[in-house]
Amino acid sequence: MTPFRRGPSPAFWVAKESQWAERSARWAALDPLGWTHESRPLRDWFHELCREEGPLPLCAYCDGQLDVTSRSTVDHFAPREHFQALSLAWHNLFPACDLCNETHKREQWSCSLVRPDSDPVEEWFDFEPTTGKVRPSAAVEDRRIRARVRLTIAVFGLNTPERCKARRSVMRDLRNAWKRDARTTEHDRPTVTERAERGPFRFVARRFLDAVPASEPRPQE
Repeated sequence: MTPFRRGPSPAFWVAKESQWAERSARWAALDPLGWTHESRPLRDWFHELCREEGPLPLCAYCDGQLDVTSRSTVDHFAPREHFQALSLAWHNLFPACDLCNETHKREQWSCSLVRPDSDPVEEWFDFEPTTGKVRPSAAVEDRRIRARVRLTIAVFGLNTPERCKARRSVMRDLRNAWKRDARTTEHDRPTVTERAERGPFRFVARRFLDAVPASEPRPQE
């Protein structure tokens, strides 16, 4: 999991959120993300504006590329079924692939789930290159935090065989890119450092860089 840096809520969204908060009890059957602003659904605006920086459009949970890994959706961290008033709350929404959101998480929720926008996910999560699995970091000794990480992995289905295979494939590509970049500046794919900054699967590239001895040359940027 990689930190999600949320962009600020735009003024039109604040107005829509206020309108929903006042009437959500009467409009419970409606999907406010289908409301429009300048003829575009709010869910489209969210995907465009939710990120503070400019990486690829990535899932806030698995870090896969949206509409490539799987279809893009908007996840209500605290589900609408239980928290109608938060249906348009900017801080409650995350860009998510449909595998994380609709196949695995669905209406599951716990206050113990790790939030990628506020919890120190890079300190709490680790990655096993051989198996492709994400896991609690060995540096985390607090049993409660380790339990939160394991719960989050389970709820979002982060260690399904297909996802583990995809991470192993990314690691293989990174190793090949590193070998190529070490001997030439000519390459036909993003460098390792670009992959770590832009994604997808940034945390795999970052763990790869962490494991490279300081004495070895860095890849060309």
